[in-house]
Order: sequence, then structure tokens, then C-alpha cells
Amino acid sequence: MFATFGLYTFLLWLYVVARIVIDQVPLNSLFFNDLPVFNFIVLGIFAFILSMIFMFLFLIEK
Repeated sequence: MFATFGLYTFLLWLYVVARIVIDQVPLNSLFFNDLPVFNFIVLGIFAFILSMIFMFLFLIEK
């Protein structure tokens, strides 16, 4: 379960980074139109931190 969550949050982070780098999306533009809290930078940071946490939990799981 931790590996799956880690992989999917990493893929979400890669998607956000690709949109920022390739499409030149401004960092403060909204990811979801109805949720003003989630802009690209916040979602990228959140996804990267969750990816690190889940992969760490996967590695220490016995």
C-alpha cells in the first residue's frame, strides 16, 4: 500500500513539474478552478512530501 501511494504521489509531482516546465504554467495559477488553496506550487510541494513519506514508510516496513 505504501509503495502504491508513494508511486502515485510521485507521478502527481512529476505531472505538476512537467506542466510548470513544459507548459510554462505560472506557479501561482490554480490547479483546480473551484479550490483557491491548491495552486501549482502548493500541490507540487504537498505531492513531493507525501511521496517521500510513503516511500520511507515502504522502506522501513517489515
